[in-house]
Amino acid sequence: MGIATAPKMEIRTLSKDEMLQRVARFKTLKYPPDRYPDSQLPGHERKNFLVVGHGLIVEGGNDPMSAIPIDEGFQMSYVEAKPGNGPMLHNHDTNETFIAIKGRWRVIWGVDEESFVDLDPLDVCAVPPFVPRRFINLEAPAGSETGLLMTIQPGNTPRTEFL
Repeated sequence: MGIATAPKMEIRTLSKDEMLQRVARFKTLKYPPDRYPDSQLPGHERKNFLVVGHGLIVEGGNDPMSAIPIDEGFQMSYVEAKPGNGPMLHNHDTNETFIAIKGRWRVIWGVDEESFVDLDPLDVCAVPPFVPRRFINLEAPAGSETGLLMTIQPGNTPRTEFL
């Protein structure tokens, strides 16, 4: 019995300069303060750093600044917020995966906002498409005023609708 082999994949070569165009340094990331319409409202204040992709399509929001503006099938962002802050309830046409990086975070889902799970650093929660969700920072890590959360969404142009 032989081992099945898949067709050979294409092999590409990148120069170091080309690869460096695909590197994002956290300390140099920028965020548009009005990326999302609710991001400056009390209780929803946060910084959204778009790292990979071109960003979500949001009614009334401005185009995000991406550190690595590529269309390769996903978006990846960091969200920095003080405890008690996070977005309003919203819906996506894609999965949204949350990874707590620093601090404790709560992921809330459903229109009644009664269902939730709390995430400690490196915990992961994946919310399916069309399930309303929001998240809030519960606790910043010792010595910091803010927590840090990573979000990942499939697709080049996921859509967002605030409820």
